[in-house]
Order: sequence, then C-alpha cells, then structure tokens
Amino acid sequence: KMRKRNASVEGRLATKVPPHYNVEDPNLKWFYKPHTISFLILCGMILIYMAFLRDQSSSASNVKVGLGAGCIVFLVFSMLQMRDGLFIRPHPAFWRVVNGLAVLYMFLLVFMLFQTVDDMRALIQVLDNNLGVPLPERSYAEDCRLYTPDDESDSNFANLMATLDDEFIWAHFFGWWAKALMIRDAKLCWVLSIIFELLELSLQHLLENFKECWWDHIILDILVCNGLGIYMGLKTVRLLEVKEYNWTGAPHQEDEDEKTKKKLKIAQRAKVILPQTDQFDWEIFSTPKRFFSVLCIMAIVMVIELNVFFLKYVLWIPPPHQLVGTRLLLWFLIGLPALRELYQFATDPSCTRLGTMGWLACANGGLEVLVWIKYGKGMFPQEWPKLVIYSWLLAFISLIVFALFRFQKNKKIKQSQEISIVNQSTQRKNLKYKKNHPFSRSSPNFKSFNKSPSTSDIKKEL
Repeated sequence: KMRKRNASVEGRLATKVPPHYNVEDPNLKWFYKPHTISFLILCGMILIYMAFLRDQSSSASNVKVGLGAGCIVFLVFSMLQMRDGLFIRPHPAFWRVVNGLAVLYMFLLVFMLFQTVDDMRALIQVLDNNLGVPLPERSYAEDCRLYTPDDESDSNFANLMATLDDEFIWAHFFGWWAKALMIRDAKLCWVLSIIFELLELSLQHLLENFKECWWDHIILDILVCNGLGIYMGLKTVRLLEVKEYNWTGAPHQEDEDEKTKKKLKIAQRAKVILPQTDQFDWEIFSTPKRFFSVLCIMAIVMVIELNVFFLKYVLWIPPPHQLVGTRLLLWFLIGLPALRELYQFATDPSCTRLGTMGWLACANGGLEVLVWIKYGKGMFPQEWPKLVIYSWLLAFISLIVFALFRFQKNKKIKQSQEISIVNQSTQRKNLKYKKNHPFSRSSPNFKSFNKSPSTSDIKKEL
C-alpha cells in the first residue's frame, strides 16, 4: 500500500495533476500515465505499414508522406518527452504537442530563410496549384462615401455593404476575441487595438491593403469589430474563472443549487479547451523593468500581427486561403502559453528566465520578419514619409519622458510612505516606552511614586 501511495504521489508531481482532480477516477487515471512504451510500439507499427505496404510509385507523394511522417514522429516525441509548461488544461501532453509545433514552425522559417522567393513560391505551389500567381492588392479607400444613391447596386450604402462583406471584418472580430483571451487585460487590449490602426495608417505607402476610409478605421475596426471581440474575449475569461469544475461529469461532493450547477457545466465544457483563465494585471507603470518589459511584449504582438500581411504579399497567398488560417490558429495556440510566460517574466521579480514558449514566440516572430524582408527585396520601393517618421519618433520620446516623470513621482510617493511608516512606528515605540516607564504619567506606577503620604502612614513611620 505504501508503495502504491508513493507511486501515486510521484506520478501526480511528475505530470502536474491539479490537486482537485481525482486521479483515482477510472475516467482520468489512464490519461495521467506515461504510456511511452505503448506509443513507441504503436508508432513503429504505423511506420512499418506506411513505409513497406504503401504505394510508392509517385515521387512527389513519397516526399510529402515522408515529411509528414517525420513531423508526426517528432510531435509524438514532444508529447511524451518534452517538459511541461505552466498550462495543464486540457492536458499537459496537449501543450507539449503545441511546443513541438512551435519548434517545427521555427525549423520551417529557418529553411525558408535560406531559399529564394521564387523557389519558395514554387514549393508552396506544390501544396496548392492555385498559388504562385501574383495577387492584385485591393485598396479600401477608393470611394469613402457612406451614402451612394447613384450606385448601380440595389443598396444606397454600397461601400459600407462591400466592406461588411469582406473577410477582414470577421478576422478583426475573431482575432481580437483570441487576443483578449491571451492578453486578459482590457486597457492593454484597447491600446494595442488603437496602435494597430495607427500602424495601418503609417504603412499605407507599403501595402495598398492598409488604405481604408476613416469610418472603416474608427467605427468598423476599433469600435465595432475590435471592441466586440475584446468584450467577448474578456467575458469568456470571466466565465472561465469559475474554479470548481469536473470534466468527467462525476457528481460533486458538496450540495449546490441549480443555478451554480448550470454555470459550472458551461465552465466545464469551455475549460476543456482553454487553459488557466486568471486575469492579468500588467501594471505597466509600477516599476521600470515592468514598463520596458510590457513595451517589448506590445512590440512583439504588433510585429506578429503585421507579419501575416507582409508574408501573404511577398508569397502571393490570398487572404482567405487555408494557409493563412492555419498560421493564425498556430499562433493562437503558441500565444496562449507564450504570453502567460512573458507575463510571468515581466511581473515576477524572482523570475529571471524566459519560458520555452515565450522564447519560441519571440524567435518565430523575428524569423518571420527576416523572411519577408529578404523575400520583399525590391517589392517596397516607396520611401517612408517624413510625417510618419517624425510622428512615431515624437510619440516614443513623449512616452519615455512621461514614464520617467511617472517613475520619479512614484519614487517620491514611495519615499513619503516609507517616512510616514517609520514615523508611525517611532510614535508607537515612544508611546509604549512612556507607558512602561515608572516616572511617566501614563504609567500605572506613577501614582505610587507621586501620591502624598496619609496620616496613618506618618504614624506608622513614627
């Protein structure tokens, strides 16, 4: 019995099982055992079947299957042997697979970095014959009229309806829903939303796709799509803050009312998909380290957000293509644990090492920038407008000056608080000393020393 109990404790610590999970439950017990030998035998049998019994007449098919099998084997290895991160739901093995996907994506970006743009377009065309064709860039600012009665279409708001029918509207909404789930702070989400629209205005000379009407930038993007996405994302985070849940549907030991049970059932279904849902409090101006760390995190998020536009432009990939959607889904899965680790690194003074997923996110974002810069050589001949350069330079200097003044003010407030605390402690010590001193008026022994002698006392003395 002691041996079984020790094995159970060791297994719980090794797989980071939450303490409120009943690992003795037969529905969960199998999922928290390693099964390394079983998966090794299973993978070996599948590889033998695919390598010896499959039709190998097509060289292109052999290359595709070989690369796919190699990736799958690496992901199986990641699931079984890579170390756990901060997330444990729906299962630590799931996030180990995501870790493996991030590593594979890094390998792909490094491979792309050593290819020419023409060779890479040809390789992508192997995946889809419709790719590899130059795409016309669409401008959304050709006609900014909201009311178009002279338009040939049936609607008097033809420009507005055409914009609403665009795929980027839904991309804004669901994209900010996902980013709110990752960032989990309303103020920071709104700041990033406004900064991205300013980046679109600043980069209009490079991509025609960024040219939009004023009502598209302010009303549709910031207020409607981004705002609704942020609202829904934060609502999801608050919903998932219900701590009591049970994946397997086993009955709770404590009695609960029907309303709480309904909330718990909703949270149970959602928490199978999403990891820990604690809200983040970034407190950007609390310390200089946190300020510059959060600035770097904001810059990384904006760079990754812009990379998709430049990559699809230089590689001739249309926005609705499944490759674009696959990349966005991959970045969502990478971003969830990466931002949690970046938040830990920025806000925890005792954390001196960046986590694995945070490191991979920074590396992959930087590699994407190098890829589209190399592939886009000669595709961006336009010069940067001086207004854009001076505006961003002035904004950056103003932010630094404001931060310095804020930190100086916080330092003075902290010093005054420390002085007041010292004064209060000194007053308490003095008061305590007066009470205990025999010659103090507040001392209980003061009366015995200072009372006048009575007649009886004088007679006793005589």
